[in-house]
Amino acid sequence: MKQTVTLFAIAMMFCISILPLKAQVGINNDNSNPDPSAMLDVKSNSGGILIPRMSAAERDAITGPATGLLVFVTDDAGFYFFNGSAWEQVNTADSGWTFSGDDIVNTNTGLVLI
Repeated sequence: MKQTVTLFAIAMMFCISILPLKAQVGINNDNSNPDPSAMLDVKSNSGGILIPRMSAAERDAITGPATGLLVFVTDDAGFYFFNGSAWEQVNTADSGWTFSGDDIVNTNTGLVLI
């Protein structure tokens, strides 16, 4: 009997090990499958995703951040990502260009080429 249970356990482990593994996660309330191109697929019509929030000192204390790591820094209310060698702030909408009536104005103090 003991040999039968052992053989059955080995056979089950073999069967499980050859099954394809799915490493995708879908977070939603409609029971839909995640998009095939995504590792994580979050769907909502009423909420967003909350990125980890921390001070700049806490961000800088992260040991070995992965390239592409994204955090929200509460000191200046900005999003930062790690580019592989340094933290960079995600560009904001303030590019220096504004609308004034029918005109487009640049508040840049340097050269503006058109």
